[in-house]
Amino acid sequence: MKARHILISSLFMALAGGAMAQSSAPVAPSSTATNGAPSNDPFVQKRQADADAKAQYKAEKKAAKQEYKQDRAQAKAQLKQERQESTAQRNEALATTPAAPVDKSH
Repeated sequence: MKARHILISSLFMALAGGAMAQSSAPVAPSSTATNGAPSNDPFVQKRQADADAKAQYKAEKKAAKQEYKQDRAQAKAQLKQERQESTAQRNEALATTPAAPVDKSH
């Protein structure tokens, strides 16, 4: 049932893609306002300010995420190094310590 559903949906997507390839080139939407001049309309100004704030927030969030990933990678590498050192110390201690006699009477 699941395979049938996937097959049907992929067939539909292929047909839609073929239909899109045969259609004429899309017409560029005409703009009533010039892109360079800011508008005096308060709604347009608010929309632009909101878009600018959103873009700034996304950029800051992306930078913070990259910094977090770097910090996490450094912490992971440090933990790995500490584990290797701890394992080496434990193995060295076990190698120098004589083995305790095993009581096989039980």
